Amino acid sequence: MGLFDKLRGSTEINLSPRAAMLLACLSMVGADGEFDDDEIAIIYRIDGEQRTRAWDQALDAWRRMRSPTDCVKLVAARLDPEQRRFTLANLFDIAMADGFLEGAEQALLEMYLEAFDADPAFVEALCDVIGTKNNRSRFTQ
Repeated sequence: MGLFDKLRGSTEINLSPRAAMLLACLSMVGADGEFDDDEIAIIYRIDGEQRTRAWDQALDAWRRMRSPTDCVKLVAARLDPEQRRFTLANLFDIAMADGFLEGAEQALLEMYLEAFDADPAFVEALCDVIGTKNNRSRFTQ
């Protein structure tokens, strides 16, 4: 124990599965260093008014993380396989909210896919659905 450890308080982060899912979403929104309104709207849709204990836990954990990638292992440990599928679907939606998947968002999504041991067929289906959902080109001609 270091000299200042008593002053820092507990460093343990306890998350419910719902809080872990919300933390994953926050990490994806913040992956590129910007909190885009379209991405935040997806979290609002998932968790309503953000007045839940899970939301408070997720925000507290987010503030204590050093980077979005620090969230991956913590989140993966808290979710069962079905919760991981739900979370991945929303992470894909957040990552594609601006119509592009690139850079930090893509790298973080790949980390979640690996940590969640995602089924390739499920991931392919997600890509098809989210890609179709976000392809506005048929309506902009």
